Order: sequence, then C-alpha cells, then structure tokens
Amino acid sequence: MYAVRNLRRAKQSEGWPVVNGELLSVELWGKRNIDGQMKDAEKLSVQYEYSVRNKVYTGTAVAFYTLMYPETTEFADNNSADSPVDVYYNPDEPSESVLIPGHRKGNKRYSDLILALFAVLIGIVVAVMS
Repeated sequence: MYAVRNLRRAKQSEGWPVVNGELLSVELWGKRNIDGQMKDAEKLSVQYEYSVRNKVYTGTAVAFYTLMYPETTEFADNNSADSPVDVYYNPDEPSESVLIPGHRKGNKRYSDLILALFAVLIGIVVAVMS
C-alpha cells in the first residue's frame, strides 16, 4: 500500500545524507479560492537535480506525504526555480530522494494513511451493497 510505504520511507529519510541540489522547476496547479480569487495553489510539482558520487540525478519528491494548501504555496514562495536546495537521498539507492525528510509535523502525520483506509472501506461497502 502506497501510504504505508511512504510512512516507512519518511522515517528512513530522517537519517539520509544530504547534498546540495538545484531546483529546476517549481509549479503550483489546481485552482483554489484565496481571498476571493481563484489561484493555482492546491498541488505542487517540482523537479530538482543533485549529484552523488559524480553521478547526476533528477528528483521530483518534495516529501513522503501529500503537501496541502497552504504548505504548497509556502514552499513555492520560499523556493524558486534555479535556486539551491538541500536534497536528502537514500544512500542505498541514490536515485531516491526527497526535499523534506521525515514525517509531516503536527497532528496530520497519518493523513495519507487515514485517507487510504477510508477509500478501502468505501470500496468494501460499495462491493457488499452491489
């Protein structure tokens, strides 16, 4: 299950080494009503480049949890394309990387897992009622 795997990866990433990288792109998408205006803010897509042992890698993972508004806009406001960024990478598989290691801070730590379990329960209820 995706959510369980990401919880495990988040915990592992807390001990990963860090290297300097560069953001290639930062893009917000998905409209949201902010102060009466529809703005791209719901989703965040990034691409970054980093080097480990003289091999260049490209990554797209910001965190091992789903960033939600206002996390998305805060990241985009604080990080622009062509800016330096810390990249945490898996020492056993350097192509696996993340910009924000660890679990989500606060009380939403298990939000992706809870949503996944909710979806499974709804699927079971629909199957039983069919």
